[in-house]
Amino acid sequence: MTIDPNENVNPAHEDEESSDEFAAMLEAHESESDSGEVSEVKIGAKVTGKIIQIDGHEAFVDCGFRNELPLSVDELKDEDGQLQYNVGDEITAHVQKGNDGPKLTMAINLRESGRQALLDAYEAGTPVEGKVGETNKGGFSIDLGGVRAFCPFSQIDVRRADDPAVFVGKSFKFKILEVSEDQRNVVVSRRALLQASRDEEGTETRDSLELGMALEGVVTRLVPFGAFVDIGGVEGLVHISQISFQRVGDPSDVLREGQNVNVKVMEIQNLGQGRSERISLSIKALASDPWPDTAGSLAPGTDVPGLVTRLVDFGVFVELLPGIEGLIHISELANRRIIHPREVVNEDEKITVRVLDVDLDRRRISLSLRQASEYDGD
Repeated sequence: MTIDPNENVNPAHEDEESSDEFAAMLEAHESESDSGEVSEVKIGAKVTGKIIQIDGHEAFVDCGFRNELPLSVDELKDEDGQLQYNVGDEITAHVQKGNDGPKLTMAINLRESGRQALLDAYEAGTPVEGKVGETNKGGFSIDLGGVRAFCPFSQIDVRRADDPAVFVGKSFKFKILEVSEDQRNVVVSRRALLQASRDEEGTETRDSLELGMALEGVVTRLVPFGAFVDIGGVEGLVHISQISFQRVGDPSDVLREGQNVNVKVMEIQNLGQGRSERISLSIKALASDPWPDTAGSLAPGTDVPGLVTRLVDFGVFVELLPGIEGLIHISELANRRIIHPREVVNEDEKITVRVLDVDLDRRRISLSLRQASEYDGD
């Protein structure tokens, strides 16, 4: 705007006009924001937000809308009534219609919300609360707050339910998979929710995974050749040779499913590529190595007790101390010529051997059975 220097301008009047204009612009902006908010808060929508307040029976969550949305504090507690979340924590929930406007829920309670909420939850994919009843052919009977539903055995968990009885009487969140027109046949899945959460966690784990990382995991499966460990939505394998410095004949001898273990990432192949993904882990790599101190205490020329662990064509491996094995060459098993070690000893047999040599650098201990003082063979 060009100002004529000869024109009489009233500074006070100019300030008043500017103030009025700014107020009008601010009011228009807020009006636009208000109209936009209503369309953004959609019933049934899945949202993520941060807990900003926990007060009495309600928590308030900032999901990026103009107003924070309330959430019942009971939904933030575990089965023992302990609060699982704190102010500042991020949660994912669903928008539900409340008496005083939109509110959040981790899972809809159909007993409180009515049967129409069943269809709303089905269409929106919102979790519903349910209690596992008796088992029947193929699955469980689920009480969804007065609505009877069916959950197949395969849909109760991400892993096979070896003992279905452990789920009976417990309450979980379920996703509705099917609803018949008369609402009499309802099929639900707990696995769908667990898998979705696991997939999200797995994506974060893969993004941060690096060789050499030390992680805490949970043993999920034991197999003859090792143990599978969940390290956060992703499974890796601890080969039987990487479980312990001590020889392990069967992983179930030292590990159990559900056990927490610390592992080190040893190898990563085809990360994120489905069945070709390979993550090699080690428990042994984070444990203290008994060799330097323990093996060094074994003096050549002394006799020590041991346990036969393996028979091979060229000799016998003997465990002298936890994690410390030595080798009896076939020529040191007897004073006579033998074809195979089984002619003299058996696996898991306790014997006394003489230490011939200890090579700490090469991690080798040479032993003799025939030179031991207790030897009475031919």
